Amino acid sequence: MNLAIIQPVAGSRARTYPYREEIATLGAVLRREGHRVSLLVLGGLDEAALAVHAAETRPQLVLLYVEALAADLAVRAAGALASMHGAPVIPFGPHARLCPDECLSVGGAEAVAVGPADRTVPAYLRARREGLDSLRTPGLWVKCETGVMRNLPAPPPDALADQPVPARDLYAGENLLDGAGLGDLVVARGGEGGSPDAEAASTSPWAAAWPVRHRPVGAVLAEMRLVADEQLDLGGWRVANERWASSAAWLAEFADACARHVRLPLRTTLHAPDVTDETAALLARAGCEEVCLPIGSATALIRRDVLDLNLTAEAVEAAFAALRRAAIRSVARVEIGAPYETPASLDHTVEFLRRLDPDRVVAVLHYPAPGSPAHRVARESGWLVPDPAAAHLAGQPAVALPGLAPERILTACEALPYAVLRPRVAPLIRASRRVRIGRWGTLYDLVVRPLLVPPVRRG
Repeated sequence: MNLAIIQPVAGSRARTYPYREEIATLGAVLRREGHRVSLLVLGGLDEAALAVHAAETRPQLVLLYVEALAADLAVRAAGALASMHGAPVIPFGPHARLCPDECLSVGGAEAVAVGPADRTVPAYLRARREGLDSLRTPGLWVKCETGVMRNLPAPPPDALADQPVPARDLYAGENLLDGAGLGDLVVARGGEGGSPDAEAASTSPWAAAWPVRHRPVGAVLAEMRLVADEQLDLGGWRVANERWASSAAWLAEFADACARHVRLPLRTTLHAPDVTDETAALLARAGCEEVCLPIGSATALIRRDVLDLNLTAEAVEAAFAALRRAAIRSVARVEIGAPYETPASLDHTVEFLRRLDPDRVVAVLHYPAPGSPAHRVARESGWLVPDPAAAHLAGQPAVALPGLAPERILTACEALPYAVLRPRVAPLIRASRRVRIGRWGTLYDLVVRPLLVPPVRRG
């Protein structure tokens, strides 16, 4: 069967580094089952590219990858494809899991994957081919004569030993490494959450995440060797899944194998409660040089009820201390401008980060992904701007907060890392952003920002 995967992307970073492990893994599973798979990455509504791709591949089914920021583009691409080709569409991806009803309404949609696509889509195609009841495929919502068959999620696998190496060749070679020369590596699945908020759960059966399942260490190392042989510019690995270090036994085996066979550094993002002295020591043995810990906000209400981060301040402090003892660089990631953010919460976050003393601080502008608790809170409070995705892509706040002007949020996003690690620089950033120089911009844009370097912890 000819299958086309369409991946709309939004934002400059996504266009330069569009690789998604979920797509590559799905492609590998579909190929193993005998299907012919193609991929088209769309950085905008390019109807000519869609038409050429459809004419060359003649897909019998289109798999539409949908991320929150590119959801509008995905809808328009599906509509254009439906008018020129007419193949049925199955949306999948993070936005499809959180907003399945919305994704079922795209042009040509016959089903939507509310579970991992590499387990749900192949099972659906297999049932169709063998004349079985495909309408009841676990992990899919499928349109039928009476409406929509809202199936329960597929059960988690007992193991990941049969998971194939991702089909990275679906992407152009220059799309497989990020700006730092790192390649993505998934060694485990499950455990991260991923269910909608309570309101969405009343209409969606997408249940809590799988328990953490690890791939065999031998399979992971074989993939690392394969990619290293093909990507001569590979500078290291970015290990995905925030819970992959939760098993000390698996991590010990992996660390020993890496110490003997792998000569490239690792970077990763982890769930703070998983980082203990034992974990940090094993990570260091595996060659991990940097760990990012998402803490969201120092305010427990924002961290727990808005950002859905199951963290305590004590667990975060213990994690940073463990990384420091293991001589692993620590990065604190915070989100600025989430619902309930106030000047006091911003100050609280700065004070908390100073206590943590990370090596780096990454402050990002908050985006309330549709279907998330943050989106529900912002919508119910009337705080969403008219087009949140467009605002975020333009570098503007997607949430209009009472008591925090948009310029204050943007300034906080720029100044917060310096307020933590270079306190004398932060007032200069704030002051220079208030001074405009004619039509050329602010003093910060023209003079200060070009001279700044990202702050890091001294010593």
